[in-house]
Amino acid sequence: MSATDINDIGDGVPMYSSFAFEDWELTKLRAEFSLMLASFKKDCDDPDRTGIPLEHVGFYYGKYFKKGLLLKLYGVKAESELYALIKDTVIAKDNLLTSQLSDDMESLDIFVKLAEESRRERQRRIDAGDETARLKFTPAEKPAPKTTEAAGKSDVSKMTPAPKLGDGKGKGKGKGKGKA
Repeated sequence: MSATDINDIGDGVPMYSSFAFEDWELTKLRAEFSLMLASFKKDCDDPDRTGIPLEHVGFYYGKYFKKGLLLKLYGVKAESELYALIKDTVIAKDNLLTSQLSDDMESLDIFVKLAEESRRERQRRIDAGDETARLKFTPAEKPAPKTTEAAGKSDVSKMTPAPKLGDGKGKGKGKGKGKA
């Protein structure tokens, strides 16, 4: 936590050099939850509202980030388990989700530092034989690329329709007398 530059903690090695997919996801999740809670407080502009009611967290997460909070991606079954993964950033208490961090952060480096501290603690527990410390994240599925039915054929849905014959622009009144 005392490092001044997360991009160089000595010999040009960044703090995040040992990060795996899960560590980056937890870094992102910490930042998103911290920003959501700070934005909620600012949007409410009510000193009595210190956090988001637990039953509304999913709604506000979707509202602020335009995506759903998919617990299975993080290998958890309940939101409380998700909060436990980022307990250094948020806390669920008295039916409210509140921030553990200051609202007036000067830098976003804190999220990388917290993720590294958590990664090291998790690794110590795994090395000691505690398999419950191992994360079980599921990477989001990438959408399948759009393909046509057969190679070489053009996608019919992208073609502009041909003009109809006899659409009133020629001399005839339809029935095939217009120019093609």
